Amino acid sequence: MKRKLVTAIAVLAAVALISGMSILIAGATTGAQGQDPLVTLSYLTSRFTPHILGELRNDISASEHALSQRFDRELAALEARLGQAGDTQAIPPADSFRVVTLSRGQRINASVGTEIMLRIGSATGHGSAPALVDYTNGVTLAAGSSLVINHMYLVTIEGNGVQATADFVRLLVRGEFTVS
Repeated sequence: MKRKLVTAIAVLAAVALISGMSILIAGATTGAQGQDPLVTLSYLTSRFTPHILGELRNDISASEHALSQRFDRELAALEARLGQAGDTQAIPPADSFRVVTLSRGQRINASVGTEIMLRIGSATGHGSAPALVDYTNGVTLAAGSSLVINHMYLVTIEGNGVQATADFVRLLVRGEFTVS
């Protein structure tokens, strides 16, 4: 009887072992399901990575399109402003120095605050007294008085300026002026 009991327990253990193994094998062969937290390398490379890269490409394409449209709008606005201003390359902004060349007898008539520096030739101040202020030396220059090369002069009365007394005169001018 003992032998029958041991045999029965052995058969039950074998059946339990075979049943448990078959359940484990069946679960392993079904693959990743919705609740299965296991992620395989093949899933990452074949499904997840292409999906993420596709979304990234779409986002980049949309951003490029938006940036391109904004650039085109800004460029059109800038071109419109430049078109209204005329040829802006020939005339530097008023806050930078411009090289001005005069011939004997030509005059610069300047606005208040215009700065003038004689670089080459000879010239005199013209206009009402004082014609110019020499702020290199801190003195005023009367009409008809000669300018000193490389001194900075300031126009303090509207219409005052410089008259060329040599055949070739070159000046640096910052501010608003006309040549006559």
